Amino acid sequence: MLSTDLAGKLRIEILTERMRAGDKLTEQMLCERFGVSRTPVREALKNLETEGLIDMIPNRGAFVIGLTQDDLRDLYTLRMQSEMQAVRWAIERRANAEMEAVEESLDFMRFYTGRCDAKRMRSINAGFHRRIVAASHNRILAESLSRIQDYIRYSARVLPYRETDLPVILKEHTAVFKAFKANDPEAGAFAMQKHIENSLLRANI
Repeated sequence: MLSTDLAGKLRIEILTERMRAGDKLTEQMLCERFGVSRTPVREALKNLETEGLIDMIPNRGAFVIGLTQDDLRDLYTLRMQSEMQAVRWAIERRANAEMEAVEESLDFMRFYTGRCDAKRMRSINAGFHRRIVAASHNRILAESLSRIQDYIRYSARVLPYRETDLPVILKEHTAVFKAFKANDPEAGAFAMQKHIENSLLRANI
């Protein structure tokens, strides 16, 4: 849908702070920039207002709010709680093929850690988490986590991986996978909790 695609593009620009807090978004400007009519623009702006990324002020227009550092800390907390439950369900409900997929992601993480490739490591990390969420077999949890993870991934306030962090990040993910092999949901949840707590520290939010 055109309005969904437009909302996605605007969301990324807001999260990356190419559009900054306080910037005014006019329908005419967005129509001209993206080559669309006013209807998808209005729908996209309503979606972003629902997400809390913009504020629609009567008789004044739409203004960017973006995410504050407090917002991001809250997102990390929500992510931690959701992913801890995702790990529990994934371990309890997993199929062999799903555990193999998680292990494959971990193998790639070992490879790119060895190459000190922080950018690629971040991408593989995201895949590791998506595979765990998929193994939880909970569609509602997957949908809510996807939005939270996107907010964090695209936020300009979150520091990128440093090469020196890669071995530690690999160790944290290895602890999660060991819980899979041990069929221990609570150990998996604890390992995920520690990983996301450390991720927040590394992000320097």
